[in-house]
Amino acid sequence: MKIIIATPIYPPEIGGPATYTREIALRLKGTHEVTIVAYTDVPDTIPGVKLVAVRKAQSFPIRFVKYSIALWVASKDADLIYAQNAMAAGLPSALVSMLRGTPYALKFVGDEAWERATQHHLTDKLWEDFLDQSEGGLRIRLMMLIQGFVLRRARIVTTPSRYLIEELIRAYGIKRERTVVNYNAAEENEILPFAPALLPHQICTTARLIDLKKIDGIIEALAIVRRAYPDATLVIGGDGPEMERLKALRERLELTEAVTFLGRISRAETWQLRKRSGVYVLNSTHEGLPITVLTSFAAGIPMVATNVPGTNEAVYHEDTGLLIEPGDTDALAHAIERLFKDGELRERVIKNGLKILKEKFSWSAHEKILDSIFQSVRAEPGDVA
Repeated sequence: MKIIIATPIYPPEIGGPATYTREIALRLKGTHEVTIVAYTDVPDTIPGVKLVAVRKAQSFPIRFVKYSIALWVASKDADLIYAQNAMAAGLPSALVSMLRGTPYALKFVGDEAWERATQHHLTDKLWEDFLDQSEGGLRIRLMMLIQGFVLRRARIVTTPSRYLIEELIRAYGIKRERTVVNYNAAEENEILPFAPALLPHQICTTARLIDLKKIDGIIEALAIVRRAYPDATLVIGGDGPEMERLKALRERLELTEAVTFLGRISRAETWQLRKRSGVYVLNSTHEGLPITVLTSFAAGIPMVATNVPGTNEAVYHEDTGLLIEPGDTDALAHAIERLFKDGELRERVIKNGLKILKEKFSWSAHEKILDSIFQSVRAEPGDVA
């Protein structure tokens, strides 16, 4: 098959769609003709995969039009488009599908209308409540309408968790028979040229620096942890609009020497960071089923995560990690300290994390379901109402 992967972000950027696009392209290229259409300024090329890059460093209308044209050209004679979100990549996919007739499957990992409203402090509602009664004005409402249009026109909507499927069916009116849960799979373990020295009291996290990731809560928890562990440090990989605010918080809490911002880092660097650190923290208020959790399992680092739907389909409390309630800084600090001092707990969650990867989040299982999705999308005639 000739498959077009349409993605809103791409390596070296950090984020689920970027990481996933690279990995799935590597796995598909041996049996399919794969082209990636991506918004990226510094493209990371993959041998055997064609990459069409649309620069991000230009105004939104210009890059959106250029992306749509690039997708139109790339999709000539394509069997299907595999879109990695419902807005920046999904809307051009829907438009190309309408004009050219190329069907598309859509992978949904997060509601961008809600994420934008949260990031700009236009709502403090959880996603489920936001779907019942949105906030944020006309622009947010328009984004929700676009998402609904794109989701309903897709031949198949696939998500990495059951939680996301149920909410999409309820809120956006997607037909259940057009939905498929396909759990994410972990990246292959990165082979490092040397064994990094472990810093047992180093905490790490990797994410786009946006509000819903609650990196500020991790910095605040570090200040508490350092009362018992004065040598504790935090290293943050990734960039985003919250960077300056987080740096200001670091200064205000007098943690200048204890908190390091790495900015944008490569895949190999994220692995090295995990291998060097004692605890990985995911402090989000909302996730689908984050690849970063699976990567941490594979890297053998114990983790603390928020008890939110999606994440808790992989992180089981005191089994594959420690779960804390969102916004509970004291609980986060306590969980980190437990993993610092309890060697038996550390070994147990690391062992069980590796075990669940093989049982529930393997690439073989993911690829098998994805292949059936592609076959279904290609085989189904006609348009989607």
